[in-house]
Amino acid sequence: MTKIDLFKQYVVDKTTPIPLYFQFKNILLNMMKNGELQAGDMIPTEFELCDIFGISRTTIRQALTELVNENKFHRVKGRGTFVAQNKINQDFIRKIESYNAEMTRKGYTPSSEVIDLKVIPANTEVSGALRISANTDVISLKRLRYADGQPIVITQTYMPYSFCKHILDHDMGHESLYKILAQNVNTKIYRVVRNIEAVIPTKEDCDLLDITKTTAIQLFHYTGYNKFDTPVEYTISRYRGDKNIFTIEQFHE
Repeated sequence: MTKIDLFKQYVVDKTTPIPLYFQFKNILLNMMKNGELQAGDMIPTEFELCDIFGISRTTIRQALTELVNENKFHRVKGRGTFVAQNKINQDFIRKIESYNAEMTRKGYTPSSEVIDLKVIPANTEVSGALRISANTDVISLKRLRYADGQPIVITQTYMPYSFCKHILDHDMGHESLYKILAQNVNTKIYRVVRNIEAVIPTKEDCDLLDITKTTAIQLFHYTGYNKFDTPVEYTISRYRGDKNIFTIEQFHE
């Protein structure tokens, strides 16, 4: 059965008061739910859909626009409309939790690749975030983090060498940084401050995250503090926008 034939199994009812665009939109959602449309699948063109369902292009476009805005579909100029990839709902903004623990809780299999681990002098940005003097030794840990084998985020973490040097004795490709830091009251993370912005991917982002230069990057800068409010880690994370969505929860005081 061709993709066109799959769509021909469905019809819109022009005798009901239910808007035609809404009926067509629900047809697409049901096809996704039933597994007839899967992530990455390209759907027929707007003209083909008009012919299949006997409705106007304006109606088709209204439904597709809503689905694109809801991140269910995405358009590629000159190619067509595709079912969007499922995104990981990153709710770490609400809690302090390691990457491995969060991915496992969500049903993904986490893994990490250490790109670089070394001791370097802190530059102005790092020394300011960690409240240490410029050129003071810090541990620089750069990792590529995966979920179910797919690259999700690049993390660059800096920690004061003076009380985090034991990190160098651990396998950071398989061990949790936060679990290691939690073993000492001076390095256990109690509070995290995060800043987020959207940026254009670099060549390294494209190479490591397997994305194109048109894919958005969500850039995080965050600092983790111990119970004495001393900075323990400063991390720069670069999340691929096509695989992640972030949840922020607020309460009325």
